[in-house]
Amino acid sequence: MISKTLIVLANSVKRSGRCLAGKEVVRTGGQWKAGGWIRPVATPDGGEVPLYGMQQALGYNPNLLEILEIPFDRAASLPDQPENWLLLTPLRAKSWKSIGRLSWEETPSLLDRPAQLWSDPSSGPRRIREGFPRAMPKPASLYLVKPDKIESISAWSEPNPSAESGVKKRRVARIRYAGVLHECDIDDPDFAARYYPKFPTVNEPRVEIKLARPDATLVCVSITGAFYGHHYKIAAAFFEPPPEREA
Repeated sequence: MISKTLIVLANSVKRSGRCLAGKEVVRTGGQWKAGGWIRPVATPDGGEVPLYGMQQALGYNPNLLEILEIPFDRAASLPDQPENWLLLTPLRAKSWKSIGRLSWEETPSLLDRPAQLWSDPSSGPRRIREGFPRAMPKPASLYLVKPDKIESISAWSEPNPSAESGVKKRRVARIRYAGVLHECDIDDPDFAARYYPKFPTVNEPRVEIKLARPDATLVCVSITGAFYGHHYKIAAAFFEPPPEREA
């Protein structure tokens, strides 16, 4: 068993479970110092974390910016997801420990500042070719960034005859980073509950979300595993600053 302490930077929806991810942290001089990314996975091939098992292990659903101590079996890096760590399973009740929460004022220390995100002109703003991450100078499938600009955030429904329901729900954040536009599917359940608890139907207009302070909002971005030859871009979590106090 290997115990790791990490700060939660994503707890996004992934099929029937969750994609949990964060940065390893250590306590130094009374402050938390952030290290590399860790994505807890339930299987060596990157399987999602079962929501029920995660809630049993901690006692509740983890919160963003919460600091957790989690037992792992071993590192389980994949070529396109090098941050993966295999959880110690089965997930036993109370086997995860919460040891606090990071304040908003401390979040700048967590930011990544890559020269660019995943920019693949041959595949457009929404996706990259399979194998793209492993060809990067420093392979990565997760970043916490402050976008140059959040161009738009929208939620809408569109007809999809191939789906069982006949409808596809779309949630897309268009963000600009290092001069490049990226279209990210939103998988942040807290953000969804906050801004579109009632999802628009096919016959209703799309919801256009206006953040109070988009210029100060941070976004955890990630990419999916390969799907029919491509990795898709995800907005896994939004970190909005607290309301500004009146003088």
